[in-house]
Amino acid sequence: MMKIIPILITSVLILSGFGVIGAGYGLESNTTCKTIKLTVSPLEINDENDKYVEINLENSNSYLMKPGKPMLPKIVKTFELDFGVKNIKVELLPKNIRVYKIKKEVFPSPALLPLTNIKMTASKVVKDKTIYQNDLAYPSCWFEYHTGCGLSKKGDKRVTHVVVDFYPVRYFPAMGKLLVAENAEIKISWDKPDRKPLPENSEYDLVIIAPNAFANELQRLVDHKNNHGIKTFLKTTEEIYKEYGGADKPERIKYFIKDAIETWGVKYVLLVGGLKNTIWAKPRDDANQGSRDWYIPVRYSNIYDNPKYPLDESTIHDPGVISDLYYADIYKTGGGFEDWDPNGDGIYFAWNKPGVENDTGIDLYPDIYLGRLACRSVKEVKTVVDKIINYESKPCDPSWFKKMIVFSGDGFLDQMDLNIQWDTKPLPDGKYTIYAQSLNPKGETGPMDIINITLDRSKETTISFNHDDHLRIHSFPGPPIAEIVSISEGDILGDTDYTYTPSEKEAYCNSFNPWANISYIDGILTIRGKSYDPKPYGNVSSIHVWVTDENGDVVFSDWRNNTEMYYEGEWTTGEKPLFGRGGA
Repeated sequence: MMKIIPILITSVLILSGFGVIGAGYGLESNTTCKTIKLTVSPLEINDENDKYVEINLENSNSYLMKPGKPMLPKIVKTFELDFGVKNIKVELLPKNIRVYKIKKEVFPSPALLPLTNIKMTASKVVKDKTIYQNDLAYPSCWFEYHTGCGLSKKGDKRVTHVVVDFYPVRYFPAMGKLLVAENAEIKISWDKPDRKPLPENSEYDLVIIAPNAFANELQRLVDHKNNHGIKTFLKTTEEIYKEYGGADKPERIKYFIKDAIETWGVKYVLLVGGLKNTIWAKPRDDANQGSRDWYIPVRYSNIYDNPKYPLDESTIHDPGVISDLYYADIYKTGGGFEDWDPNGDGIYFAWNKPGVENDTGIDLYPDIYLGRLACRSVKEVKTVVDKIINYESKPCDPSWFKKMIVFSGDGFLDQMDLNIQWDTKPLPDGKYTIYAQSLNPKGETGPMDIINITLDRSKETTISFNHDDHLRIHSFPGPPIAEIVSISEGDILGDTDYTYTPSEKEAYCNSFNPWANISYIDGILTIRGKSYDPKPYGNVSSIHVWVTDENGDVVFSDWRNNTEMYYEGEWTTGEKPLFGRGGA
């Protein structure tokens, strides 16, 4: 259990949005200035283990996390300014700075972190010695900020976003000191736009972009939308390619969307057209785009990823992906066109691509509502149009609009290492039965996992890996599941030591966290396995492991309470947030 040491008690006051309006600071009349005052939540230092401490802010789950570098809390403040503002400047003045001495190093950030407790990953974290042996403060500054243009939080207009990352705790590793700001003042100034770059009234709400081959079927959808009060028109790709310039076809379409926003006040864009054929069609023409075999072309990013874990292989993974966000991200800060190629080298959205400069500072905020119907034929267009018209022409149960189905996955098996130690040395040879049963916080218990083994010191130890909990899961939701993997039915604990590390195919993520390793050393069997609660948001369960002899007497018993295992996809797409992330 972590030891929590309260360090500082202050009142919590965070002014959301804009706070006190500044006096102007002697700037020109075209310049606007605002001030935001905030108070930092109380600081806590948690004893992580015998090497590290974990630094937290009360009621805060945001952290500065860079692999191998100290994991420190941060406060993220977001602000919305008018669209088209320029010369944005942000200042942050830390106040009431206090110094704290710590005896242990601050816990380093893991390379990849599943949605689970940090303690589970500590054994695999490698600290960055260039930081931990340095006399300088980390981070090197109190704050950072970035800006971008996009739809407002309410989604009703285009704004300029300002995001400030405030680091109230700075760490001097070589000196073992923390510099903590109890308060801070943020000052933001900007120049108003010279003109209103966007029309105040909309001539059209929706534009549908499609090839001429789909025009006849889509005209029915255009008429339907107009009859329902959504001012809509159709623009074919053939017309766009003739009327607009650009580096390639995706950029021509993007320039048209920009023109549609600024000329007609369009709010929504519907792209209709996918890959022409899933067998013979070539999806990617070059590094940046696919056009030839697409009814509506696609933009490819050039993001290369070769993670150390869990894809620990020699080949490069994810060398760019399709992203229709490209068509929605029209503007960058100041209202200029966002082309996704800020360094102008002709490679769009490049990151970690061998021999190519990274594209930094891309906006990535959508400026328009955009979707795609990836139809591959006129027949598919007709089917989709019929369904849309029928659905929107008939009344339906209004409760449907508050429900959605999300298909997701589980990126990590974040089972903590149960590490239950059964010392067999005091026991006589004979037959023994190992039991395991899990229960959830509601007190519901699941089926027992029962394994019969033999303790026979006249024989060589024989232990095999056992992973069969799928045989006890018959439905979802279901009862809590206990699973012992480190010994199997009929195994023998003999006079020899035995260890075995299952492969990733046998025990997923075992190399990340050794939850499944087999160990029988000096008469001590380490009982390992899983405990989980297969129901929505069933992330906590407790497991009871006990052993009986041939007479049914209990010779060993141990518990692991409140173990956590998260189905990450549920928490990132469902209604509940976790660690400040996810949640619908």
